[in-house]
Amino acid sequence: MNRRKLAIVAAGVVVALTGCLRFDANLTLSPDDSVTGRFIVAVKAGTGTSYGTTDRAMAENIWADYPAAKALGHAKVSDYRGDGYVGISVRFSKEPLTTFAPTATAWGITRVGDEFVVSGPSNATTTQETGSSGTGTFAGDLSQLSDAELMVAITFPGPVTSANGAVQGKTVTWNLSDGPATLEARGSAVATEDPAVRIAYVGFAVIALGAIAYALAGKLARRYS
Repeated sequence: MNRRKLAIVAAGVVVALTGCLRFDANLTLSPDDSVTGRFIVAVKAGTGTSYGTTDRAMAENIWADYPAAKALGHAKVSDYRGDGYVGISVRFSKEPLTTFAPTATAWGITRVGDEFVVSGPSNATTTQETGSSGTGTFAGDLSQLSDAELMVAITFPGPVTSANGAVQGKTVTWNLSDGPATLEARGSAVATEDPAVRIAYVGFAVIALGAIAYALAGKLARRYS
């Protein structure tokens, strides 16, 4: 199947895959206004064959028309397989925050003072198809993919101050296939120490001090015995 035909297929399929599609965005924000993370785009194994292509090729075409794919300066694309899904994993590191700026049709992230702000539509996706007369736009609504796995997780440097997603520690997670119309979250852009790390340090210090005290006690006991 040539690239033009595959692009057209992808445009029509992206809203018809229902439970066959997995999209997972996992982003970590840094105080220096950079973003590190991974996108997963995959389809149920064998889905590509039904459309005369491969699962990876179908995932690549869906990813190619996602806004972040065009904006990322450096990303490493590798094979992805998991839970019966096949596609691609896209990893990136220290991308400028401006790469993820919100638009009229897609959620994004900005910095306001000492906070990062997530805002924008959660269920809009745009797929490009190239026809004989040029480039057209196929707009699909992710809310139609009620059975698809569409997840976004964003981890802030500091505490989350507000969010309309599920909050666990410094991370906010949204299920786009069954979530709000817009993503909303605010969190500190100033790094704070994880309490678990602090507890671990205290525990190590106690163990170390105990070991030193035990060694000294043994040395004194031998000296005066």
